[in-house]
Amino acid sequence: MKIPPRDGPPSSGGATGPPSSRSGGPVSTRMPTSPQSARGPVPSSPQIVGRSITDQIETVLAQFLSPAVRKSVIDCGIRQAKVDPLYAREGDLRRLLVEVKRGVKLFVRDQAQLDRCITELGELDHAAPAPREITIDVRNEEDVLRARSAGRELCIEHLVSDVLQTKIVTAISELGRNIVRYAGNGQIIVRSLTSPMRAIEIIAQDHGPGISNLQEILSGKYRSRHGMGAGLRGTKALMDAFDVKTAPGAGTTVTVRKYLG
Repeated sequence: MKIPPRDGPPSSGGATGPPSSRSGGPVSTRMPTSPQSARGPVPSSPQIVGRSITDQIETVLAQFLSPAVRKSVIDCGIRQAKVDPLYAREGDLRRLLVEVKRGVKLFVRDQAQLDRCITELGELDHAAPAPREITIDVRNEEDVLRARSAGRELCIEHLVSDVLQTKIVTAISELGRNIVRYAGNGQIIVRSLTSPMRAIEIIAQDHGPGISNLQEILSGKYRSRHGMGAGLRGTKALMDAFDVKTAPGAGTTVTVRKYLG
């Protein structure tokens, strides 16, 4: 702890008496005017969220939910996120909003209203990381591992739960290995999205031979020695959005998304 310099003239000769006995006369001393001046700078406190953020959340939810339901959604979100609503840091706030969004999805049935509600809740998180994109050239298994690390990095940055992180990283592995086995080289792009919903998007693209029997593969009827059908079907099962563009001799682009709430 930093100790502030003593007021008044410096002591001389190591005397230990009061200031007046050392200087031959009365010495004016000042008492610290505040705890900060006495003990040095006060450490910064957590961002106080309290009623301000819960009021903001309730204002958004009031457009879509009844008073009783929105109170239940907020209270449940606080419990699930394990935050103290009076002293929440940025990361705590983001977890609370994620849980509130999850609760909203149980009660708002109209998709257009749900999308608008989720977007407005997301706008309350002013400190959310900006959208970011990482591109990895893929030629071998080591590049697949680099792509996995890129996905994990974005997941950590956006406070993605361990369960969702595992699904995202697994999808990157499956798509990356398909590139290595069937096309020889390509790219994996991993990016974070914030609108209309928070998501991690993965794009795996190559200029290989393409897939001539895509529907057969996705139906589960096709089996290859390397398990390509299982890889694509497994990725589709893990993700919330799945799209494949391919043609013989024109390469393949697989785009998938996992929504974060």
